[in-house]
Amino acid sequence: MKKILCVCITILTVLGAQSAYSQKVMLDEPVKAGPLTVFPDVSDKNAYYYVTDKPSIATAANGKPKFSFLKYVDNNAANKEGDGGGLVHAVVVLEVTDEHRKLAERELQRIKPGAILKGPILFTDGTIALISSIANKDGEFTKQVLGIGKAPILDGHQAAISVLLNKQGAKILWESFKTPTPDMSVSFEMTMQGYRSPKRVKIEANFEQIYESTVFQAAAAINGPVLLSGEINSTFEDMRKSGAIKVEQYGEDEDLEKALETAYSKLTSMMFDPASGTGSPNLGQLGASAGVGGTSLLDRATTRLNEERNSARTQNAAIRAENRTDADRRNAAATTTSTAGTTSTAGTSTTSTTGSTTTGGTDASLRDDVRIGPRRAMDVSAGYTGGSNVSGPAEIPQVDVPSISIVASYQMKKVRQSGKFSIDLNKYTVDNLVMRFDENFGQIKCTDCFREANLEDPLYVQRDVFAYLDGFNSEDFGKYINFANVTVRKKHEGGDVTNQEIRIDKTNFNTTGNTFKVIYGWKNDGDRAKWLDYDYKVAWNYFGGFTEESPWITTSMGSVPVSSPYVRKMVDIEADPAVFEEKGVRSAEVKVTYTLGGKEQVRNFRLDPKKTLSGQIDLLMPAQALAYEYEINWILKTGKTISTGKLPGTSSLIFADNL
Repeated sequence: MKKILCVCITILTVLGAQSAYSQKVMLDEPVKAGPLTVFPDVSDKNAYYYVTDKPSIATAANGKPKFSFLKYVDNNAANKEGDGGGLVHAVVVLEVTDEHRKLAERELQRIKPGAILKGPILFTDGTIALISSIANKDGEFTKQVLGIGKAPILDGHQAAISVLLNKQGAKILWESFKTPTPDMSVSFEMTMQGYRSPKRVKIEANFEQIYESTVFQAAAAINGPVLLSGEINSTFEDMRKSGAIKVEQYGEDEDLEKALETAYSKLTSMMFDPASGTGSPNLGQLGASAGVGGTSLLDRATTRLNEERNSARTQNAAIRAENRTDADRRNAAATTTSTAGTTSTAGTSTTSTTGSTTTGGTDASLRDDVRIGPRRAMDVSAGYTGGSNVSGPAEIPQVDVPSISIVASYQMKKVRQSGKFSIDLNKYTVDNLVMRFDENFGQIKCTDCFREANLEDPLYVQRDVFAYLDGFNSEDFGKYINFANVTVRKKHEGGDVTNQEIRIDKTNFNTTGNTFKVIYGWKNDGDRAKWLDYDYKVAWNYFGGFTEESPWITTSMGSVPVSSPYVRKMVDIEADPAVFEEKGVRSAEVKVTYTLGGKEQVRNFRLDPKKTLSGQIDLLMPAQALAYEYEINWILKTGKTISTGKLPGTSSLIFADNL
């Protein structure tokens, strides 16, 4: 067994210019408190924050649900069936009721006396998928990913979902809503930020070997395919088996999987950019068949979803079998103990031929959608064994059968990494945790919320052009952007011009739930196909007065995804505590500078061995670029200061321990 110097770091507080989204919670210490999942504060282990994972569709002031489903078609004379798709928009409330909070507080007090709930955890990012069932060629129904969208978090714990569907997805979902129980699940992958405890694991990656992967070679091609985060992690796992990614483990560490997640997350940020700059693929990317396996992104997401569901079912079957065996042993031991006693009372021992608990004649252990809940796991950890005095192994909790694959999407960066990447996780590390939850909202009782539009309707039809802001949320207004102005221009054949404008700012972004619409009509337009074409441009006004305007873009699509050319990008800062100890570093400061609109922007982060040697800063950068300058100043215990001077940076990770 290898020995290493263990430097103990206690995080008391976090200094420096952290991201406004940072949360001081321990990601690897979750507790299931009644209906809520809670995480402890870094500096106060009696303070807990809960995850808001109870979604429902918001309602407007008139009582109607904030939901709309537009199915549209473009007639195509060359085909029997026209082209088209759908646009689903919903404002989803993410909230926890007072009743849920009270239940969680009582359960938390039972588990840890003196603990208190401080408030909700704020998500930093999120992806939403629409999932429904469709019959396969064998007649069996399987889950189908119909659309993938961005999940901006709004004020008041609301998430606006605007998802573009391809033609097949729109048809499936539309027919589903005609049934008494519509099969539409809205599945969330929401990201929260916090800290992970030190792990005695060191991970090293060889970039040259990683780029040799067939999947990554295809992604590196010009206009290469969009990759799902699940596909990226799967490729990293293959690289670990081949030796391109090496794991050095010191002693026993049951959290190796969590350590790998942290390392894979950092590798992903170094090699990839979010698709379309936001992580939400556009409609063309959803339906494109180029790249991985020659299948579309939606088909690949569906394949991964069903593979993960089948894997979870197989794993749960093995767990149930093991639990039944353990239960039989405990029951046998309990029966023996009862028989050996001086008295016996009927009904005091439990005997089962299957070892499973039955309720109303239904064996719950045989259902793949029912798992041994966190309550049971916590009861065991707290010493509660269901009334039995017979010692033995606790029931193994089953894994969740996933409702969604990992659908955040990425594209390979143009600038390749080189050399080796090495990270020692024997320190408190800033990381992200993806929380998954979903909801089936059932019937949407609102006839006005559903609309079909044939874009080749008679003369007096008016064209609806929808616009939605992609990749930003309400917190970004004032911090990054002041407003976005969308101008739609239609040049009619008779010479008339229709101009429509939309101004998107924080107020109307929250009021409308991030959905906007302009219209134009028919004015001497003889060519019906050409009538669908229009021009649009977007002007962005960023914080500080910097303005960026796109050129005029011609399109015939019924919706305009308003994507900022500048997006928020995170740069991780890491330092090895052993190096700081060896070199006698008292503290260090990382200064990052970059240019935005001709003005220099500055971000600072302070490292202190007694507090934290890991963190993040956020920059506003072009969607397809990451370029900045940084300077590191180390203050030694002797009082001497060592400086790197200004250095160019293009990586999403800065190692601050190379003195």
